[in-house]
Amino acid sequence: MKITLAFIFLLLFSKQISGQITNNKYDYFLRKIHIAGSSDSKIVINKNNRDTTFQAYYNSRDVVNNTQQEFTKTYKGTPFFKNGWYKGKISTENGKDMEFLMAFNLQKNELYIVEDVKKDAVTIKPEAFTIFGHHFSKFENAYYELIHISKNTLLKEHSCVLHSSNSEKTGYDASGEYEGEFVKSSKYFILKDESVVQLPRGKNFFNLFGDKKLLIEQFIKNNKINLKTENGLVSTFKYYDSHENPQ
Repeated sequence: MKITLAFIFLLLFSKQISGQITNNKYDYFLRKIHIAGSSDSKIVINKNNRDTTFQAYYNSRDVVNNTQQEFTKTYKGTPFFKNGWYKGKISTENGKDMEFLMAFNLQKNELYIVEDVKKDAVTIKPEAFTIFGHHFSKFENAYYELIHISKNTLLKEHSCVLHSSNSEKTGYDASGEYEGEFVKSSKYFILKDESVVQLPRGKNFFNLFGDKKLLIEQFIKNNKINLKTENGLVSTFKYYDSHENPQ
């Protein structure tokens, strides 16, 4: 993967993010983030309850009354991984790491980077990147976090959905404080023959281990492994791989 100046300038017109650093905190405004009608948006900490929120700013003209309307809508949470901007890096084909300030939009599966905090950021589509110590790679045109790499590669898919405060349609109840909420979730996959396959649930999970099925069942039982957690899955696959690849 090569990142060239021409590529950066081309992408500049597809998505722009402007911002500044205030009190050592990255404070970016996002333009055209696809919340209908909004002009700018910003990550803000709710002073009352310390919630991380996403504020969308609207500026529209009422043609009928010939007036300018300005208002703000606040959503609980953000569409970003870890709810913000972090230092990260992208590896090029020649093995050189390029460091950037970056944000990963889980809702759109897009990565934003900025080299200079006084300039706009851009959307890029690298094959892999690292943000806040978490490693992501592209498989089947989507980014997955690599949480275990050995004989088996375990992947974590992060996703985000905006639930509107219109509970009649979404079932979400904003309790009057927020217009809606960015709800994050995750699923786990295994890389099989270069294809991404979701981990089966229940008893079917153990079919992944073939003739080591009973061994894995005993390991999970003896160690009280919770397969609903990332740590539980990683521990299980590490144990399995140690028996598939004895040292």
